[in-house]
Amino acid sequence: MKRYIKLLKNKVIYALLFTALLSSCEDDLLDFKPQTSIPDGAIIISQSSSEKALTGVYAAIRGVSGTAILTFETAADNVVLNSLRTVVVPTLRADGGITGGADRTGGGGYGSYYSLINRANHVITAVNGLDDNLFKAGVKKQILSEAHTLRAYAYFDLARTYGNIPIVLQPSTATNQLGIKKSAKADVFKQVESDLDFAETNWAGVNWGTTAKNKGFVSLQAVYAFKARLYLYQERWTDAENYASKLINDTNYKLTGLEAGANWFETRFSSEGIWEVACSTTEGNPVRTNFARSNEGGLGDYIVEEDFAALLNDPNKGGKRAIYQKFDTDAWLLKIYNKPAASVFLYRLAEQYLIRAEARLKKATPDIAGAIADLNKIKERAEVPTLAYPTTLTKDQLIEEVLNENRYEFAFEGHRYPDVIRSGRAGEIWGTINPVYKDPRYWVVPIPVTELKDDPDLTQNGDGVY
Repeated sequence: MKRYIKLLKNKVIYALLFTALLSSCEDDLLDFKPQTSIPDGAIIISQSSSEKALTGVYAAIRGVSGTAILTFETAADNVVLNSLRTVVVPTLRADGGITGGADRTGGGGYGSYYSLINRANHVITAVNGLDDNLFKAGVKKQILSEAHTLRAYAYFDLARTYGNIPIVLQPSTATNQLGIKKSAKADVFKQVESDLDFAETNWAGVNWGTTAKNKGFVSLQAVYAFKARLYLYQERWTDAENYASKLINDTNYKLTGLEAGANWFETRFSSEGIWEVACSTTEGNPVRTNFARSNEGGLGDYIVEEDFAALLNDPNKGGKRAIYQKFDTDAWLLKIYNKPAASVFLYRLAEQYLIRAEARLKKATPDIAGAIADLNKIKERAEVPTLAYPTTLTKDQLIEEVLNENRYEFAFEGHRYPDVIRSGRAGEIWGTINPVYKDPRYWVVPIPVTELKDDPDLTQNGDGVY
């Protein structure tokens, strides 16, 4: 990291690394008429056409999941650019002003998320209008539950990325969102909860004996995991603990070992996974190109930041989580996504332990013993030193332990940036690297200027500082 800080200071530029090489993942404009969507709800007239339309919503998940990983990782301190081809904005001038501004901002997948939302809105609206008799028992509820969850996924990531954003709940054939102003981030989270409540409630009518799908699709367990994460962001500690427990207590899920040769992160549908983007040689991993070396069919755009690589290589911190590899004297290459068919984990069991540990520490009556037990589950799997109970550590120190463990455990999976932002520590952690982070108004990604030009009702993020 030191050499990157020096480079930035010498140029008197402090880049907010919000924008990555997303050309393969992100639409420049809102695409409300993708080939796999249904442009008119009336076209969905049966179970078969409903399922085909739902497939179009799932198709959008692949792209936005990769966009989220690249956006969040390059906005934080786990990886650095291994090239100079990405324009990073905004930049802080020597006089304290901002160079670049809205005319050069973009990224984060804004348009792609709304394309996904529009597809989901088409399915939800059309399927709700169909007679139940057109569907096999439980299938209508299942389709609607999946569509609501997929829409919730898009809104949750939009809120984490951009903060206040428009809520669109009706299908559209327009190319923008004219007339719909932003809603507060808290209200977006409420909409996410509403969609997840619908999914959870309606899943009771799904006959899983005949309709069960693999982990590449939404399930009731995926809804539980999603709710646990949502409640963590909403600081509803008891709810977060309860929903994480649903997965931890489910015997169908277990932590997979990290013994030599156990490359579970390079396979699909392991016991660790709850909801995955299932990749194959024909439908490749959405971020592999950015992380893999040229001789592996990639570009090697992003490498592990050298100080973080040292932490991962520390047997007392990273332990057995060797998900990176050194390929020259001063650069580190990720290998977590090296295989084309490796899954992207949207939710996996390890996160539920860390969610419950944090929730147990932060609830009104902290459960220190329970939090340490959860934290030790992850430490034991990584074969790093565990914590004793009773402990001499304070509650704040234990929370720091959880956040650090989350960084090591989910390195390069897109967790670091939103975790630091939600904990309010961006200025403290990144302020010396990038002074822009000392201003909370920059703790959101700028909305792409193309969207602002197309929609006069849309305003830029950051209270106008961009």
